[in-house]
Amino acid sequence: MVLSKSPNLEGIAILIVEDVETSARFFEAALSRTDAKLYWANTGEKAINLFDTHQDIDLVILDLNLPEISGFDVLDHIRNRNQDIPVIVQSAYVLSGEHERSMDMGANFFLEKPVRLEVLFNTLNQCVVK
Repeated sequence: MVLSKSPNLEGIAILIVEDVETSARFFEAALSRTDAKLYWANTGEKAINLFDTHQDIDLVILDLNLPEISGFDVLDHIRNRNQDIPVIVQSAYVLSGEHERSMDMGANFFLEKPVRLEVLFNTLNQCVVK
């Protein structure tokens, strides 16, 4: 097994939108090593509220299949307010057209679940290195 080196995300605030507990634990374990400031939402409504009230959010990791408000609606909300913030969409439903729709709506990256640690870290590095 190859251990992936976690990126240094000190000073970066990340909004993680995930309603599945096992996936949330994965992100928590992976990102706890990065020194990033983490905000958590398990519904689309909470994600929108956090995004609107925390102006320090630098990056969003967004699950598409959420209770209440879909991830697509959250992505639309984010893009209506900020065209520049990197958004990493993640979903297990690749064959249903979610990848294309996400990218068409302004997502920067699409990760297929289950997300691999190396892929997550590589994507995060691409988001924060300008």
